[in-house]
Amino acid sequence: MKLRLGIIGCGRATTMFHLKAVEEVEEIKVVAVADRDLNRARRVAEDIGARWYVNHEELLGDGDVEAVAINTPPDLHEEMSLEALKAGRHVLCEKPMARSVEGCRRIAVEAEERRLVAHPFHNYAHTPILDEALKLLGEEAIGEIERVTIRLMNNLRGYRPMTPFRLQGDNAIIEDLIPHILSVAGLITGWKFQVLEVEGWRRSYPVVDNLTFHLKADTIPLQGEASWTAIIPSFEVQIEGSEGLMRMDLMRNPWTLTLKRGGETRRIGGGGLSRFFKLLRMRHPSFMRQYRHFYRVVRGLEEPRLTMEAETAIIAALEEMEEVMEIHG
Repeated sequence: MKLRLGIIGCGRATTMFHLKAVEEVEEIKVVAVADRDLNRARRVAEDIGARWYVNHEELLGDGDVEAVAINTPPDLHEEMSLEALKAGRHVLCEKPMARSVEGCRRIAVEAEERRLVAHPFHNYAHTPILDEALKLLGEEAIGEIERVTIRLMNNLRGYRPMTPFRLQGDNAIIEDLIPHILSVAGLITGWKFQVLEVEGWRRSYPVVDNLTFHLKADTIPLQGEASWTAIIPSFEVQIEGSEGLMRMDLMRNPWTLTLKRGGETRRIGGGGLSRFFKLLRMRHPSFMRQYRHFYRVVRGLEEPRLTMEAETAIIAALEEMEEVMEIHG
C-alpha cells in the first residue's frame, strides 16, 4: 500500500531534489503540497497531480495525508514537526529537525508517545557507496580508524535559494552544511562528538561563508571544512586507518570509492553514463534511497538508519560549534 505523502514547502529543495526522488519510489505518492506562496503551491501541485494548500494546517487537516515531508526553513522545523505529530502524521523533516537539543527531544517524545515515526532527512547518509564503505570498515579493510577528514564544498550562488535564512547570521552555514557532515561522520565513527575548534571566514557574503573545524568523535579526530563559495561543489570523505586509507566523493561520484592498502590502490564500485546523466538532472541517488528508507521505517520493515538520538547528538554539536567559532573578516 502506497504511503500517501504531503509536502510542506515548495521551494528549490523540493522542486530540484525531493519531487524527483519521490518519482522513483513507487511505494510513495505525493497527494498534497502546501506553501505560503499560493502560486508556487498551485504550480507544483498541478505539475504532479496533487492537491494544494496555502498553509500547512490545511494540509494536516487533509485526511488522505498519512505522512509529511517538511522542507521549510530551519526555524519552522520544530513547530511544524510537533504539529504534524499531534495531527497523527509521520514526519520526515529536513535537517536540522530543531534548533536546540531540547526541541529535538520534544519531537522525539511526541513521536514515541503517539507511536509515530519522526525521521531526520539526511540524504548523504544514504549514498550508495557509503554502504560499501561501512561494510569495508566493519571488515577492517584499512585497520582501525585513526582519522576522518570531510570537506563539503558548495556554491550558494549556483543553488539560488528562494528563502534568505542562510544570510541571516554567521551561524547559518553551520546549520546548513554541518548536519550533512556529521550525519555521515556519525555512521563511521559513532555519535559522541566533542568540538575542539571552529574558525569561520566572511569571503563573498556578509556572513560566514567558509569554515574549518576540528572535533573528536569518541577518540577519533574528525576535521574538515565547509564552504558556500566553492567553484566546483564536492563532498569529499577521507578515512585514514592503521593499515590504509579510503577516499570517496559522495556528491560527485556516489557509487565509487578508492581504497589504498599495502602499496596497492583499488577502485571499488562503478558509475556508468546513465548514472552520470541522472546526476546532471539533479537525481542524486541518496534522495531516492532516503525516501524509500522512510517508507520502510513507517511500515515497520526497517529500523531507522539515523535515530532521534543521533539527531540530538548532531544538534548538540551544532550548538557547541556555534558557541566556539572564531570569526575572521
